[in-house]
This record gives sequence, C-alpha cells and structure tokens, in this order.
Amino acid sequence: MWPKLCFLLLILLCVPAIPPSQADPEDHESARRAVERGELRPLSEILIAVEKEFGARVLEVELERRKKTGALVYEIKILARDGRVLELEYDGRTGQRIRIEEDD
Repeated sequence: MWPKLCFLLLILLCVPAIPPSQADPEDHESARRAVERGELRPLSEILIAVEKEFGARVLEVELERRKKTGALVYEIKILARDGRVLELEYDGRTGQRIRIEEDD
C-alpha cells in the first residue's frame, strides 16, 4: 500500500497547473495542479493527520469531487489499533476531518 501512496505523492508533486473548471479528482495531474493552486491540501498532510489522530494503517485513499458542491474530499479507509475498519473523510481544501464512520 505504501509504495502506491508514495507513487501518488510523487505524481502529485510533478504536474503543472490547469484551470479549476477542468480539474478531475480521478486524474493525478489535475489533483497535482489543484495542490499547486492551493485548492487542495497535499495528501501527505492528510496522512500525517490520520497517523497522529489514529495511529492506524491506511488501507485505501480516494479523492472525490462532490457533485452538489464541487468540493474535493479525501476518503480514507483505515485499520484502527483496535481492529476496527473506519472510513474517514477530510475536506480537501482545509484538511479538516468532516466525517468518521465505522465500516460494516
């Protein structure tokens, strides 16, 4: 999992900017450009916050754009110390956690 995250971070650090209207969170280039413009917090910052708060193992990370608001949201699935699988959501612009839910 970590090699994939490192690869994603590398991609996010190596791509030039595009207009926000063209940004697609499924596209690594667009995500990198959004980070450069200050519209998106770097994934590395979000993962540091997750580690500090939960000390958990990251299982999955997705970046999604909300249809209604257009907001970018990091969705992160973790394995907590107590064995529970949690789904976290972080506001991509501010880096603030906006939701936590136990995975069924």
